[in-house]
Amino acid sequence: MMMEEYRKNINEMGEINDISYVRPNNERIEIAALKSIKNSFFINIAVSLSRLIITLNLIILGHTLYDNNAHCNLFMIFQIGIFIVDVLGKFFILGLIKYLFEDKEEMEELYNLYIRMKTLLVILIPTLLGPVCLLLTYYLMGLLSKINLDIYDQALNKEVYFKYLIFAPVIYLFEILFLLNLQFLLFQKKIQEVFSYVLSFLIAHFSLSWILLYILEIDLIGLTFSYCLNTFLFYLFTNQYIKKLYEETSQNIFFLFPSKSNFDGKVFTLLKEKSILAFINIGDILFLHFLFFMTLFTDRNQLMVNIIYLNFYELICFINKGFYLSLKKYISTKIEEASKKQKYVAIFSFYFMILSLILFLILIIFKNILLDCYIFGRGVKNLIEISNKLRIYFPLCLLLNSIRMILNGINRGMNIPLPIVRKALYIAICIILSYIFCFTYEYGIYGLWISIFILNIFLILDIVYKAIDAFPKFFNNFI
Repeated sequence: MMMEEYRKNINEMGEINDISYVRPNNERIEIAALKSIKNSFFINIAVSLSRLIITLNLIILGHTLYDNNAHCNLFMIFQIGIFIVDVLGKFFILGLIKYLFEDKEEMEELYNLYIRMKTLLVILIPTLLGPVCLLLTYYLMGLLSKINLDIYDQALNKEVYFKYLIFAPVIYLFEILFLLNLQFLLFQKKIQEVFSYVLSFLIAHFSLSWILLYILEIDLIGLTFSYCLNTFLFYLFTNQYIKKLYEETSQNIFFLFPSKSNFDGKVFTLLKEKSILAFINIGDILFLHFLFFMTLFTDRNQLMVNIIYLNFYELICFINKGFYLSLKKYISTKIEEASKKQKYVAIFSFYFMILSLILFLILIIFKNILLDCYIFGRGVKNLIEISNKLRIYFPLCLLLNSIRMILNGINRGMNIPLPIVRKALYIAICIILSYIFCFTYEYGIYGLWISIFILNIFLILDIVYKAIDAFPKFFNNFI
């Protein structure tokens, strides 16, 4: 059983350029661009769905009551625990999946790579995340929650640890294997199936969590049970679906424990090869995670607000990354004449910016919409004043990120190298500025978001400067 050969081009970052994702043959460019917009939501599925699940969990916990008010301390301690696990291992593992199938054409190659990565994850996730969740999180949560926040509560730390974090290695094992299955199906163009699994998972997890937490009045353990059960079930469902696709070789698609034949030197060679790209995935969120760490040195109210805003910003950034990848892949295939390629870029960018502007206007008009979505309305009046200071800068940061992703997609599609050194320099400058604005001038988290705004401006100017010269020359080559 062989899949239709991909038409692709591998750039220096090792990202696959597959026209099948972004441009059906013999179709109007307007329709093709619209379909690309739809498919863009799934291209970066490994990290975007993981972040969406975290967002959903925070919303569920944000509506948990304590003395008839939002249980803000539980909300904050839970996110501190998530932050520790993300930084110390989970994002690295997600990075292994993100670029996994980048350089394979044949179905047999994809299948073998899938089996090796699945074998690797069964070993790596307990080995890496087990010690982090079981040994480090409890002590680090206590340490971080003592930093000038007045939220340290040993009983609450124990609740988050014993009712969630000790189960986290099992949850993340099934979650990441589920994401691996989705990524594998995506590269076989099973987009409708991927959409169905994602939507069903989110509905099932939210519904069961709501029943356990708010109807049966089970506390955090209810969220943990729902998270664990649904990741297990949907990993099982996707695993069975893949098994049906490979009836002839289904004996190699193990459920959880790989056979001895699956363990070979190629499994660990795969880890070595993909580790560089996995560290790049960490780099995508390093600056934002550093800003979260700086928020721990402000106060509990600013921390509460910034958890919400940083979480939503990361979610949108990862979704936007899918649009960037779609545009880059289309341009880099170099199989269309210049006029069609230019028209596609213009229409795709127009569609994407319409979506970005809609989100921008929603956040501007409904100024407290994020607070209302994430946490229960009562007892949070002291947070509204803080969030009002971000009413303009936060939507602008999201809009600038969208513009940057479009420009990035065009530049990378034209094989213009990403300025790694300059990007690192910009981030270093903005880290210094964030410290000055936040603590020296005492702007708090408002200063942190000014630094994000400045970073986006730096990166956009850098990209525009390169694109002005390269864009006309690139498209003239197709005439």
